[in-house]
Amino acid sequence: MIRVVAWGTGNVGRHAIAGIDARPDLELVGVWVSNPDKVGKDAGELARLGKDLGVPATGSVEDVLALAPDCVVNTAMADDRLFDALADLEKLLAAGINVVSSGPV
Repeated sequence: MIRVVAWGTGNVGRHAIAGIDARPDLELVGVWVSNPDKVGKDAGELARLGKDLGVPATGSVEDVLALAPDCVVNTAMADDRLFDALADLEKLLAAGINVVSSGPV
């Protein structure tokens, strides 16, 4: 079982969450969001799946690191927070977490 965090819940992120949920070899263990209004909401709600997945969203990189995921699927649009996004990725990679990304970072 590969432990995965979805990083972002926008147009691409919600499809990533659905794909992770559909795979029996992947376990969604966390969701990171940049919008404080989304913190605490369930991943299934944020991905518009019509069901809860039991995974609340966080806005904290430290919370994600504490989950010790195997991989982060980064789908967050970083256009308006490029340097913050790079710093986040640096923390994830320094912690030994694999990252796949749909964006420029």
